[in-house]
Amino acid sequence: MEYQKLENGEKQDKLKFLIKESPKTYVIDASVCIKWFSFENEDDVNIASSLRVQHMNRNIFLIAPDILVYEVTNALAYNPLFNKDKVNMAILSLYEMDIKLVEPYIGILFESSKLHFSKNITIYDSIYIALAKYINAQYITADKKLFEKVKDLGNIILLENYNIV
Repeated sequence: MEYQKLENGEKQDKLKFLIKESPKTYVIDASVCIKWFSFENEDDVNIASSLRVQHMNRNIFLIAPDILVYEVTNALAYNPLFNKDKVNMAILSLYEMDIKLVEPYIGILFESSKLHFSKNITIYDSIYIALAKYINAQYITADKKLFEKVKDLGNIILLENYNIV
């Protein structure tokens, strides 16, 4: 995974160039990534796996705020089916996928705060939506409760509705 700090204009330009030159870009959240590692009691694993394969084959470009790594690690660490070694293997696998991770940027944080208050969602959830808005990409989530609160924003896809290319 490559970190991209957006406070520096040069890095902002680089990120926007990468997105412009890449195939279709999607912001994904931890609810999607969890399905790559934890299959039991999970819906839409095949769709999530397809996203991963498409990204690895460079047919699509996946990007996320850097909080993704912490959220995925935390979810797996609290999963009774995972021990320390399995969590560490998942972390390694996540990094090997080369998802573009974006560090906090003031404009994205301001938009996140705005979304938090207008949609009554967590800052953690709103940061993904704000990033998608900033880079003019679609946001994919498997979180149905979140989707119901924000679907009117228009750039959000519920994982189960993602059309596998």
